[in-house]
Amino acid sequence: MLQGAGLSAVIFAVLLLSVASAASVPAKGQQGLRCDADEIHWTITGPASVTFDWRGKAAGIRYGATIYYGLVATGATPTPLPFSSPGPFRQAALTGLNSNTLYHYSIGSCQDHTFRTPPPPGSSNFTIDAEGDIGASNKYQDVVPDQRLIVLESPALVLVLGDLTYANPNGQVSVDQHFNDMMSWSQDIAYMPAWGNHEWDQQQYDDLRNYKGRFGLPHPETSPGAPALGCCGQDWSWFDYGNVRFIAYPEPYSPETWSDWYVKANLLMDQAQHDPAVTFIVTFGHRAPYTSGYHRSDMDLRRYIARLAKTHSKYVLNVNGHSHDYERSYREGGLVSVTAGIGGSELEESNTACLFRLCPKPSWSAFRAMHFGVLQLHFTPTEIQGSYICGPAGGGKNDINCTFGSTVDHFAIKARK
Repeated sequence: MLQGAGLSAVIFAVLLLSVASAASVPAKGQQGLRCDADEIHWTITGPASVTFDWRGKAAGIRYGATIYYGLVATGATPTPLPFSSPGPFRQAALTGLNSNTLYHYSIGSCQDHTFRTPPPPGSSNFTIDAEGDIGASNKYQDVVPDQRLIVLESPALVLVLGDLTYANPNGQVSVDQHFNDMMSWSQDIAYMPAWGNHEWDQQQYDDLRNYKGRFGLPHPETSPGAPALGCCGQDWSWFDYGNVRFIAYPEPYSPETWSDWYVKANLLMDQAQHDPAVTFIVTFGHRAPYTSGYHRSDMDLRRYIARLAKTHSKYVLNVNGHSHDYERSYREGGLVSVTAGIGGSELEESNTACLFRLCPKPSWSAFRAMHFGVLQLHFTPTEIQGSYICGPAGGGKNDINCTFGSTVDHFAIKARK
């Protein structure tokens, strides 16, 4: 039995251990009050790596398989440097992780959150969400309620289909507000972006430094004609997740941009076509190859993806934004295209009886709706199950009535032989 000084030493050691444990995992209530970072989000950059971005004085991130963490990474100043606010802006790449593993993390003094690395190649039965044309709550009242759909669904990742913040018409405050609005889900769910025209085509108000500097992209690619501000690199990206190869496409900076992308995407699809672990190929970006909404169909893009689908049977789905509505095409040449510009910024109703630019809908259009929401995609071993989930009604006109969180449109895309 320990007595006197020996017992005191044991008690002191236990107290030290308790203090150390408490320091490594501050109480959640306390963390929320003194968090020294915001705009927190992360991307999947490989089967065993993710990259975190944030703003604030917090210099590093603690992470590990339990709430006791055990590992530390220091955030570096990103290149290019965002300019929406003084920052400071930080970026930390976490590598050497285990696949299909849930990790806990805390940035600075902020609350404990989690991230999950990708599942093994070839695995299935996971769900992702997609949305575009989002904006920020300082300007658009439906941004926050629309993001609640993602929080409720808790997908593996979110494809964000361009026109992230609308800072070029609404000011730089919208950039920072957008990334804070997205924190309702982006602290625990991967934010996988493609760029839209509002990120670069009015550079006197906003440019790609605010976006390329806030993300580490998987397999980043460079496109010809990219604007000097924010140049060069990270114009589009691609990654594998389970049994899917996701390939983003860039903005049409110049006449050569999409032809360059086509050549590179063709090679990536060739590889995926011969990879037994890949069942589906999905492209995503901002411009719409099929739309009867405010914007016209981009026929150049339509021709490029049709050629890719003709020579790659695994390529079955394209997802995009740009027109602020939801619209799904019939399967043409083996490929379905879905517009999901329904992230909350505003709806683009036309002054027509049907609210769309074209009345009646074109022959290729299987279903369309003027209503906010989110596109949900579930991947099985043999098909993609898609659902358009009802969001807030918004301040404009809607052509459907639906209950928040209900399924408005459902479709299935079977794997091609």
